Amino acid sequence: MIKYPIVSDTSAFISLASVTDSNHKRAREISASIKKDSLTLIVPGEIVTELTNILGKKASHRKATTTAEKLIQSQEIVIVETTPPLRLSALEKFKTQPESVSFTDCLVMTFADEFKTRYIFGFDRTFKKNGYTRLGIDEEL
Repeated sequence: MIKYPIVSDTSAFISLASVTDSNHKRAREISASIKKDSLTLIVPGEIVTELTNILGKKASHRKATTTAEKLIQSQEIVIVETTPPLRLSALEKFKTQPESVSFTDCLVMTFADEFKTRYIFGFDRTFKKNGYTRLGIDEEL
């Protein structure tokens, strides 16, 4: 069983929120496993912003608001704001990544480094390519 914290990416929450998403079922299984094992789920503050923006555009403001409220009020996750040193570290990582990699992905990886974990709840291949483990994908639950 994993003892380290897990850092969440926006892709995990998009998959959880959308029943038509190709990763919806897997995201639900991973989420249930995190809850069952009482694992710490760390969510960078920017993930909440990005998730709200994406759901607001792709679904509706109502769906975005409801999802963001659940996240913000959850007792099971820890939302951590990005400090200037973390942001600079993510920017350094961003400089070395291919054009397809987002700054948000670099923030997620930087948070994983900061919290001394290799585990990420997200579906982007970028994480695996950079040596991180996508929970429930690269390693079974």
